[in-house]
Amino acid sequence: MATRDQIEDVRQEIMRFRELLNIMRLKLEDGEGAYARLFDVVPPDALAGLKEKDQQWQLAEQIVTDTSTLRKAVLQTRFNARELEKAFEELHDIIVTHAESTQE
Repeated sequence: MATRDQIEDVRQEIMRFRELLNIMRLKLEDGEGAYARLFDVVPPDALAGLKEKDQQWQLAEQIVTDTSTLRKAVLQTRFNARELEKAFEELHDIIVTHAESTQE
């Protein structure tokens, strides 16, 4: 039978999973915002009524000689994804370790 401490450990793992999901959602929203801000360089009337692919074409025409804003947005999103990957990996390792210790 599991002890209260073991149950509490699992509860904390569940809580950490929820926290990481919330952080992931916020980081994704940050990435979505960075994507939307890329279009600030395109006049709104040039985007009106266009499909997303055509809007992207309009943006690409504007930034083709200087993709620094795109590069920065992607780099930040890449960093966020790696940080989250590490956090999920750490949580997984903790869960595996606790599971192995309760089987002994």
